[in-house]
Amino acid sequence: MNLDELKTFQCPKCRRGSLELATPSTTGVRLMQGTLRCSGCSATYAVRAGIPRFVPDDQYAESFGFQWNRFRSTQLDSHTGRPLSADRLFRVTGWPKEMRGMRVLEAGSGAGRFTEVLLGTGARVFTFDLSSAVDANMATNGKAPNLNLFQASIYDIPLPREHFDKVMCLGVLQHTPDPERSFESLTGYVRPGGELAVDVYSRRWRSLVAWKYLLRPITKRMPQQVLFRWVERAVNLLLPASILLRRIGGKFCARVFPIVGYSQLVLADRLNWEGGNLHTLRIYSPAHDHPRSIAQVKRWFAAAKFVDVVVEYGPNGVVGRGRKPESAASAGGKSLA
Repeated sequence: MNLDELKTFQCPKCRRGSLELATPSTTGVRLMQGTLRCSGCSATYAVRAGIPRFVPDDQYAESFGFQWNRFRSTQLDSHTGRPLSADRLFRVTGWPKEMRGMRVLEAGSGAGRFTEVLLGTGARVFTFDLSSAVDANMATNGKAPNLNLFQASIYDIPLPREHFDKVMCLGVLQHTPDPERSFESLTGYVRPGGELAVDVYSRRWRSLVAWKYLLRPITKRMPQQVLFRWVERAVNLLLPASILLRRIGGKFCARVFPIVGYSQLVLADRLNWEGGNLHTLRIYSPAHDHPRSIAQVKRWFAAAKFVDVVVEYGPNGVVGRGRKPESAASAGGKSLA
């Protein structure tokens, strides 16, 4: 945690008091260990391994902590040698690649694939996850001076409202207990004139008959280690055939098998294996998986009175982006679909 940014944080419980630092251990301008105490309600929050912890544990996101710490490098552009994460981020958000000095909030950062890209824009990046995936993110991006990483809930973000120039949440909303409430929470942190970009799994008939929705009632209840052993065996057995079927008949033929393969990305064999294990584990393990339709995402932005709204199908389902009006009088801006 950057000590210079400590004043930015607020107590997520009372939102009245400032956070005071006790028994700190620092490395340069980085706070590594210590305790944050609220001057208003006296709530305390631990700082461990450089990360403020505003939640007691992984809660419903335990499966993500497991998978991101096991495969922390798999989706990083610096690991694959391909701008896969960067291309998705800039396509979904429409943001510039230079954002020096801007305040950016990333919700649900996982192992830090998009954090790595955001840090490269020069923005002051505030990023969090509910799960212990924050430890994987710190291992990858912890040396960046513009990183402010913390562990928190999307429903109780310990930061000032209407504070950020850009807010984004990619690959996360469908895995929260209430995607609509999660989206509404994020809108509160966008400053007037600022932008919000999200995506969510698409609710279409062909996705609802996918293997994951047939098997998840069983797999999501399995211990993570046990599920991973089954996933690893299935990927080792079926991935070569899945890659072959995709090359012959496209992605719908590859869906014959209950695993995920990304042979269309033309990655090295090792990366195909890592990605197959990670994404197959990801579809079967989450406690929550709530896809939404384009119409539903349009209603989210309309209810928030955002303007210049674009809602469309994107690389991971439904993509939505828009701008918070500068004032209530300007909330009649044009929406696009």
